[in-house]
Amino acid sequence: DTSITEASTSTVIKVELKPDTIENLENLQGLTRTRNNMLQGAEKVLPKKYMNQFSSFSPDGILRQPVDNIDSLLSRCENVLPTFRDTLINIVEAAGLIPDEIVMWDGKEVMLTLETPYRCLTIGPLKSRERCEEKVANDYGGDYSRLVDIVRASIVVADEDQLISVAEALLKHAVRLKNRFKEPPFTGYCDSLFNIEIDGIICEVQLHASAIVAHKEDNHKYYCFFRSFFAGNVEASKKRIELLEKCIDHNANVQTALEEMLKSDDGEVIQDMFDLVNEMGDWFLCELLCRRLCELRPECLGCKNNLANVLDGQGKYVEAEMMHRLCWEAKKKELGEEHPDTLTSLHNMVLALGNQGNYAEAETLYQQCWEFRKKTLGEEHIDTLHTLNNMVKALIIQGEYAKAEVLSRQCWEVMKKTLGEDDPDTLRSLNNMALAVDYQGNLDEAERLHQQCWELRKRTLGEEHPDTLQSLQNVTYASFHQENYAKAESLSRQCWEAMKKTLGEEHPDTLAAFHNVAHTVSRQGNYANAEQLFRLCWEAMKKKLGEEHPVTLNTLNDMAVVIDDQGNHEKAVVLLQEC
Repeated sequence: DTSITEASTSTVIKVELKPDTIENLENLQGLTRTRNNMLQGAEKVLPKKYMNQFSSFSPDGILRQPVDNIDSLLSRCENVLPTFRDTLINIVEAAGLIPDEIVMWDGKEVMLTLETPYRCLTIGPLKSRERCEEKVANDYGGDYSRLVDIVRASIVVADEDQLISVAEALLKHAVRLKNRFKEPPFTGYCDSLFNIEIDGIICEVQLHASAIVAHKEDNHKYYCFFRSFFAGNVEASKKRIELLEKCIDHNANVQTALEEMLKSDDGEVIQDMFDLVNEMGDWFLCELLCRRLCELRPECLGCKNNLANVLDGQGKYVEAEMMHRLCWEAKKKELGEEHPDTLTSLHNMVLALGNQGNYAEAETLYQQCWEFRKKTLGEEHIDTLHTLNNMVKALIIQGEYAKAEVLSRQCWEVMKKTLGEDDPDTLRSLNNMALAVDYQGNLDEAERLHQQCWELRKRTLGEEHPDTLQSLQNVTYASFHQENYAKAESLSRQCWEAMKKTLGEEHPDTLAAFHNVAHTVSRQGNYANAEQLFRLCWEAMKKKLGEEHPVTLNTLNDMAVVIDDQGNHEKAVVLLQEC
């Protein structure tokens, strides 16, 4: 919640931040802090930037061991370990280091684990058979010859002269180099990873600088948190880093810093901050920033459009529809009703209408948008197919299953051809087709299609992606329609728990999954338990969607039915009259 009070000399803004937003801001600060520590440490101990002369390299094709049998490979690795150790001891001593000396930085031991400090040379134990088998199964398709890190070690140097000595010696044995001193990741962490060949066996050596590796543990936490955010091409990642450096003060209190930003008239900084957190998916924080931008730029349709989108992302569909409609009307006047930008605003407005349960109006407007897009963009354009896909959803909800199946098959076939079978949009079309088939009573085919869609989404999107969870929910429906209620309850609870974690307890999709849990419980005759679940779900839906929303009324109806099943007919009738 945000309150803005105009004073005679300044604007006072108080923001009540949600826990997720506080976590996001603190992690952005932490990333900025550890990145700066890394870069300052590198600048201090590596002023010559000696390692920058070496580009990463690898052999043509895949790096492989000379054997692909796990028993033979482990035996060869064990035999080569003494030579590997002696080779590295000679390299480290030649650089003026004492192999067993504990690494220090800023008066403190640099820790390899919580209990074990780094030494100038740390020879790791051979990778265990269990870990080898797990990695080969998960990453290498059963090919043991690709295990090139069974024999491994780390070397930590204190200054650039030592780094030069060690790196030059390792390069004489190297068959592959990943040089992150020259090309550090987004966290700023830099080291080098050498694969060297000893007696025919490929081994791994990590080369660190103490001033940098001292921050590795803290840095890695932020790497894990932001890894997907900074994925993509180098230029995209570079731009995000520039925004991070510009917008985030790692020394400031997050609450105060955000309030100061929202009070500011610097639209450029606020826009940059919006661009940063928009890609992170923090819709609450995006809304705060968008509202301030709309105040600073009242004529900017882009700001209003962004606000509408982040309202959609939070399930605030009534307000989102109003904003999308405002943009649509303005663009019709400025660009014409068939312009692609105008049709985008129309399409987004119709999405918000459908999310409110206004399915008949949504279908009519989808039809209008589809016809315009076919005319201006072509039938196979992705925007045209998006509109067709969403119109299919509106048809399904209104019970026009046969028409929905025909259109969804048409959409699916075109998307497979133009986008590929695994594309998320193609899978949405497959999902719609499966639903249309399901509701026509073709249960075996529906279950097969739902299962196919779920498996593809797990593989391409991950198990906790919202689309994957939607497919899991549909597999649940298929089990329910085939009257396998125990299986359906187990799947629906799995789906509900995952959605609470990824979407939040009050998200409309989470509430739909909650409703399904109650429904499967009621079908197994557990009416008292089902009534309690339906009541909790109904109260949440009233708060989130409104009392008159069709989904809210459907939940009330189902609660009345289980009350009737318990013999309380009068109470059930009263509730049914409210539906």
